[in-house]
This record gives sequence, structure tokens and C-alpha cells, in this order.
Amino acid sequence: MPIPKVHPVMRIAVPAVSAGLLCILLALGSLNPSPPQGVDVYFETVGRTIDKIPYRVGPWIGMDLNSAPPQVLDTLRPTRVLHRGYINENDRFRVVVVHCPDVRDMQGHYPARCYPATGWTEIDHEITRANFAGDEHDLTVYRFERIGDYGEHIRLTVGVFFALPTKGMTEQAPAIYADLNGVRNASANRRRNKLGSAQLQIIFDSDRSSEDVKGVLEEFAPALDPVIKTVAEGLN
Repeated sequence: MPIPKVHPVMRIAVPAVSAGLLCILLALGSLNPSPPQGVDVYFETVGRTIDKIPYRVGPWIGMDLNSAPPQVLDTLRPTRVLHRGYINENDRFRVVVVHCPDVRDMQGHYPARCYPATGWTEIDHEITRANFAGDEHDLTVYRFERIGDYGEHIRLTVGVFFALPTKGMTEQAPAIYADLNGVRNASANRRRNKLGSAQLQIIFDSDRSSEDVKGVLEEFAPALDPVIKTVAEGLN
């Protein structure tokens, strides 16, 4: 049976692509001058795990979308960037996964700032819980709006969370954070901020409920859980 084409994904929300990716990528500039021994191998392991996110997850079939202009990637050199659209018979969404080499790079670079910087207006946001990575975790769901070229109202819904390393820390620390407060606190740990962080977004190019975001994330979790686990491993 031939795999259905997913070309409709390629036509959705080009402005949102720039907002979601370029704003995240602009955060990824400052490497620590003295990274811990073995960190390059760890970063490459994280990158390979992101690369292995499957194109077929349950009923969903994926297609890679534009990531970022080459000059942005050349300048900022994130460990890995994945931007992929998924579609089934009734719905579609996008996944963005960005891993950067310094936890502090994520500070101030998240949906509440990046999307408004590229023309979107935040309507609201809320914390919700979903089952992924082996437990219930918080994530933040943002809703944005902008006016299209013909005066139409365009809506966008973004679910986001961050994954950070946990092993090798002198104190217990969670791997998953719903917002930047946790990331800021984590970046105060000098060892931890040198091990990088990942930002993961589930994006609908429409106005969707938090339950919709939760449902898709839980259905898609088997594809993301290995990334979260690998990031959490850190340097043993």
C-alpha cells in the first residue's frame, strides 16, 4: 500500500515557521569556553536521537519542513534542529525540536517572546498536564493570532516544554520543565548549563484546546520519549 502524500503540510503557516524556528535559533549563540570532557560525544548522541524521530507514528505520517536559513545555522550552530509536519486522515500538526549546547541560551527565547517578535499577538496561555516520558508532566500551551494579507484572523496554538540533563547533578533535579522559570533555575547550576537543553514544540496552525494538544502529545510521546531520555542522561 503506497504511503499517502503529505504535501498539504508544506503549505501551512509559513510565518509561523519563521517565528517558531528563527526565534529559537537566535537564542543559541553562546557556548561556554570550557565545556566538560566528553560533552561533544553527548551532544552528538542527542543529535542522533533527534534524527531518529520516526516519520510514521501510529496514524501520523511526517514530512520534513524548512528548518532555517543556512546562514542562521552556520552562525548559531545548534546541536540539532528538527521541523516536521505530521498528518493523518483528519488532522495535522507540526513538531519542532531544538537542542542547544548551553542551558542559558534558552532564557528569553520561547513562544511568549519569539512569536510576538514576528507579528503574532498572544491571546492566552495556560499550564496543562500530559502523560509522556513515563509520567505526568506539565507543559505550557500558548495561543496566538495575527492578521493575514487579506484581513483574515489567523490562529496558532503551541504546546511547549523543555528537557534538561539530570544525571551527574549533585542535587535531584527534574528533566522536564513547562516554562522558563525552571530553565532559569537550572542554569544557575554551572555544570548543568554546560550540558545543554532541548526545547520541544507541538504546533497547530489553528485555534485548538489544551486537550487537543495533550491528546496529540500523548499519542506522539513514543517518538519524543527517547530524545527526552537521552537529554536527561547527561554525562554519567
